[in-house]
Amino acid sequence: MERGLLANIFAIPPLIFRFQWNPDLLQERKRYKYEQSNSFGRWGFDQTSAGSAGSLLDIGKGLWEDLKEIGPLLTATRPFEAKEGEPREYQIEFQLDATTPGPMDTDDHFGGSIEPDLAVLRSFMYPGWDDVDVIGWVAKGIGGGGWEPPCWNRPPTCTFIYGSLSFDCVMQDLDIKITAFKEDLSPQRAEITVRLLEQTHSTTPITDFLTRTAGAARALGREGIGEDIYAASPIKPLVDLFL
Repeated sequence: MERGLLANIFAIPPLIFRFQWNPDLLQERKRYKYEQSNSFGRWGFDQTSAGSAGSLLDIGKGLWEDLKEIGPLLTATRPFEAKEGEPREYQIEFQLDATTPGPMDTDDHFGGSIEPDLAVLRSFMYPGWDDVDVIGWVAKGIGGGGWEPPCWNRPPTCTFIYGSLSFDCVMQDLDIKITAFKEDLSPQRAEITVRLLEQTHSTTPITDFLTRTAGAARALGREGIGEDIYAASPIKPLVDLFL
């Protein structure tokens, strides 16, 4: 059975949160920053002229760029220029229930408690140590550099795994709403909302790029893709205009 996890196996102690059930909501958001250029530009066949010394492909590419430069002048709007991407965001809403075992549980859920779940989730929001910190601390002490413990200056990162999704991230928001208590006043049910920001300083963007590229290429194999390509090409509006 597939597992849905929020985990950091290098934290001390290792942090592994397993979703009790499928989330009620999983929302992905990705934004990219664009800015308008400083000027409209001056239109002319400069790109075509620059490519005239090259191949027919260079000439055609230059002519195409020249034609696109007419658009800002006809609409009196400065064109957009790509600047930089913003981190991918995920908002996840899910529930915890101490009275009902999840599909991956055995007879009960932590002996009828959700407090271990909450402890793991909260640990992603507070500074802690990881294996690298402790190994460096021990190595420094053995080497005579002193046994001063490393500072807790950042919360642990986490790896989000759900189906085909797998990436390193930081937990920016954690909202816990306790909706029921047991007789001893320990939480019995809770509604959780977390917001994750992708940490790109990791290896997961590489695997995500390969997976995304393969998926986009796979989409080209569906029936009628040639008609889709023609409809999306700049040729179709010209054909419709003159025919």
